[in-house]
Formats: sequence, structure tokens, C-alpha cells
Amino acid sequence: MLAKHDWNRNRFIVALRQRNGQRLAVRSERRETFDALAMAVLAYCDYNPDNEYLFEVMCGVEQLARLTGQLHQGADQRKTYDPVLKALRDWERAGLIIILRGFDPETRQYKAMRIWVRPAFFDGMGISLAALRDTVTAFRRWLERKGLRETRHTLYARHVLRIANSNVAQLDNHHSLKLLLRTIRRAVVGEDVALLAEKARLVAAIQKKQQENPREAPPTAEGRYHRWRNTQPAAVYLPLERRFRQRYPGMSGEVWFQVLLDNLPGEV
Repeated sequence: MLAKHDWNRNRFIVALRQRNGQRLAVRSERRETFDALAMAVLAYCDYNPDNEYLFEVMCGVEQLARLTGQLHQGADQRKTYDPVLKALRDWERAGLIIILRGFDPETRQYKAMRIWVRPAFFDGMGISLAALRDTVTAFRRWLERKGLRETRHTLYARHVLRIANSNVAQLDNHHSLKLLLRTIRRAVVGEDVALLAEKARLVAAIQKKQQENPREAPPTAEGRYHRWRNTQPAAVYLPLERRFRQRYPGMSGEVWFQVLLDNLPGEV
């Protein structure tokens, strides 16, 4: 794919340069940076459709610069990678990637960026949305076949926790960006079959229990979960909730609390 790709014919890059009044041909050194950076981005891109947001680049810009051979360190130990930053800025302006930036008012320094790849990135290389969807679906099936889905969930949870505890730009207050990322995921993944199946299973189980005990009003799953939650330290229940919120971002109500009950570290 990349070996045959011509950035001078990438319609998103061409449109950007037309808007900016630049000559359409990209300089050879910039094209070389594009090629190397694209290889690194695609290698570290998260294709797991089980995660809440799709196509996040699971490494920092400094690591991307190191992988592309564009990381330089001066005599003062200061690290620079301007060609990579310029390439990322071009891709962002062309609508190929999303970059989340943050600023720490206490240290008066910019936080490390987070990057997501847009479907347009693949489209510009001749990969249609349907083909991209097939690739993501095939990746999920590969994880299932190899028994790696749970391992991937654990790795992603560690990634999220690491970001929360480091000087990296946070998504918390960027509601429009979160909506955009969910929209991208839905456009690629479509209906979440696993989520729908899990909902159907839990609803059927609840209905069966109610039919077996029609006169007995069983306590709600929400009530049972909160009673357990009130007896546990935050270090026990917060990782549980975070793990299944990442796995089933759209789940709510009794079905959501039943999922938590079914996966408690102890018995209820």
C-alpha cells in the first residue's frame, strides 16, 4: 500500500496545498518523511473494534520520530523532531488525523499529544470504508481465534491508566471530540454485534428469572451492585467499572449493572 502510494496524488494533500496556495508537488524530503511516518503510524495504530475509540496511535510523537529516524538530540540534550511535527500538522490540516493537545498551567508547558487516524487517511491511499471495515472485522476475528481479546482489553486499560497518570492531553472535557471519535468508530464498525448479543443474553436472563418468581420482586441489579460497591474500596470497584465501560461504552440501565454483577471479583 505505502510502497505504491504517491503523496503528490493524495487528494487530501492536494486539496490542502491548493487551499494554502502552495505548489502541488510535495518536496522529496517531505515525501520521505510522510512515507516513514505513515509506516510508524500504521504499525502503532489500534485496530481493535472492542475499544471505545478506534485508530488511536498507541505511542508518543517522540517515539514516532525515533522510528522514522527524525529524532535529534543536541549538545544541550534537547530533543528535536521538527520534520515529524510539520508532517503531522500537514496531515491534521488535510483531515487525515486528529490531534489532541493540552496545556499544563502549573508547569506552563504543553502536554504530550494524542493522535487518532481518520478513515480519510486510508481513503487517500485507496482503501475504501468497506475494505477498512473488513480489515477491522478480520482483526477482531484474529484476536478471537488466538484467544487474545482479553489480553488486548488489559493492554488498552493499562494504556488509558498510563495516560491518566502522566502529562498527556486528556479527553475528559473534550465532549465534541469524543462524539467525533465515537462517530468514526460507528462508521467503521457499524452495529456492535458483541454488545447487542450481550444485551440480549442479559435481558433474556432477567426475564427468565422474573418468570420463575412472578410474585417475588427481586432486588434490582443496580441496587445489588451499589450495596456491594459501598463495601469496597475505590481501588476495587473503579478498575472494574472502567474495564467494562471501555468494553461496552453504550450500555446502561439494568443490563449495565448486571454485567458488573456477573464480573465481580467476589460473590454478591
